[in-house]
Amino acid sequence: MDSDQNLGGVTEAVGYDRHIQIIRSARSPLEILVVGLALLVQSAGLLRTMTARQFKIRYRYSILGWLWAVLQPLTLMALYVAIFSRFTSYSAERLPYAVFLFAGLILWAFCSTSITTAAAGMLNHQRLMATVYFPREIVPLSFIAASFVDLALALILLFLMMLYYSVPISWTAILGFPILMLLSLLVAAVCLLVSSLQVRLRDISVALPMLLQLLMFTTPVVYPASAVPQTIVNLYWLNPFALLVENFRQAVVSGTLPAVGDLLYCGLLAVICFSVSYLVFKKIEPTIVDEL
Repeated sequence: MDSDQNLGGVTEAVGYDRHIQIIRSARSPLEILVVGLALLVQSAGLLRTMTARQFKIRYRYSILGWLWAVLQPLTLMALYVAIFSRFTSYSAERLPYAVFLFAGLILWAFCSTSITTAAAGMLNHQRLMATVYFPREIVPLSFIAASFVDLALALILLFLMMLYYSVPISWTAILGFPILMLLSLLVAAVCLLVSSLQVRLRDISVALPMLLQLLMFTTPVVYPASAVPQTIVNLYWLNPFALLVENFRQAVVSGTLPAVGDLLYCGLLAVICFSVSYLVFKKIEPTIVDEL
């Protein structure tokens, strides 16, 4: 008698005690999220390795190295202070304009760098993805994590600037960290969506710089929120990036409590956007290598 019996096209081993793993596609969006995120947690080591690699590659053969992480926002701050300090309605604010501006610039640098590098990262990692399987979302997420290292260095410089300008550091600065987590989740949602579109629509890389520039000027980065016209203020505050930048600045630099309603709105929107973007990404994941 043969050791294998063919039953309905499925070959089973008789007489062998072997572990059989059945692989099937997830049948619901919730299952896709749960299974995908669980696999992502199991791949945390790979995410750390790729994050370190992205950070090293970014500053490879650079004389100043990681100092560019703080030199870029510092240069922009000096430029904007020279130009906008005379034209923005900042007289009502109690903070030095340089500190006010730098607090917004470092957040925006984190957002724009993460989104831009994550969009190009899928194309740059085509050979790796064709060689070995791993959760493809690790690629854009590793760029976000690498940008977070830049943000951490810039935050240290922000606190040094506050000491230099005699701006008191309040206990409310601790609340800046959950705000940064919400911002990271929102940025991750954008990166996953942009990476998904980039695979099939290469116009994204061309349009992205313009879209990011428009988004920056609809966020209170270089101007105070008080400068927003009353006719559009309700529409303006629907932008979660604007709310997170403003509440981060209030908590860390101004020493005031952030608005709980704003954070709940941003948190709910970030979770919804991340879930939708993740599902879209997992939908196109099986064809990423072929379409790249």
